Amino acid sequence: MSAQSTVDNKAPVASEAAAVAIPVTVARAAPSAPAKAKARPSLTALLRKWHQRIGLTAAVFVLWLGASGTILSRSDQLGFDAMRLNWNWLTAWYGLNAEPPRMGFEAAGHWMAATKENTLLDAREVEPRIAPPIGLVTLHGPTGTQLVIGTADSLVITSPDGARVDELRAPILPVSSLRRIGRTTEGGIAVQDFDAYESRDGGISWTPVLPQSVSWSQPKPLPSEQRKAIEQFARPSVLVEQVLIDLHSGRLFGPVGAWIITLVGLLALLLSISGVWSWWRIKQSRKRAAHG
Repeated sequence: MSAQSTVDNKAPVASEAAAVAIPVTVARAAPSAPAKAKARPSLTALLRKWHQRIGLTAAVFVLWLGASGTILSRSDQLGFDAMRLNWNWLTAWYGLNAEPPRMGFEAAGHWMAATKENTLLDAREVEPRIAPPIGLVTLHGPTGTQLVIGTADSLVITSPDGARVDELRAPILPVSSLRRIGRTTEGGIAVQDFDAYESRDGGISWTPVLPQSVSWSQPKPLPSEQRKAIEQFARPSVLVEQVLIDLHSGRLFGPVGAWIITLVGLLALLLSISGVWSWWRIKQSRKRAAHG
């Protein structure tokens, strides 16, 4: 009885073990297909890719060159050939500094001096602007004392405050160019190129005169108060047209800027060549496809 019970007790255990021992099938990964070799891009595709990259790089510079070139072609109509800029940072970039003149001409207590851009009488601008003076003398007439400013080819007559009264040129003057002006002992005005001439009637008529008898106007050192007063007019300036030219050529940024513009020009040439080549290759491919 006890043996039979033992057998009966073991039977369920064996059946449970048989139920647990279910065969398990391990799935194996299927062998992967060999990787395909990467296709090599065609010459046309490669050119198109680099054409786009170069085009994006050069686009900004080409746009600026086109805009600045258009503005320069109309510079005189826009007034840029006469407009000047005196910004401190710009003049410093060009290496320009204020340089008040040290020499001038004096007559009856009036001082005449010239900066690079202005002609000044007693530290006031002479308007309209005249060429740099070669001398200054006084003229006594029925209307009072006047000043006579000599330039390279004219005599400019002004009032003591700088208001223009008249301007004498050849053929009214006996010479077409002036080397110096002065006053004679008789109170007349004298001019000289090779020969010297004198006028005692305000420049209406002229007669030859000996140069030795003339007190010629000579440059003199400007007094310190005059130099200080005209310092504001000695600030350098740059023509707008010149700035545009230097920007267009890249010279505003020195040799590096000029080389950048040169490189942009070469890139534009390369774009033209690659564009024509790509167009030709595509056209040939379409022809072959149409006949194939």
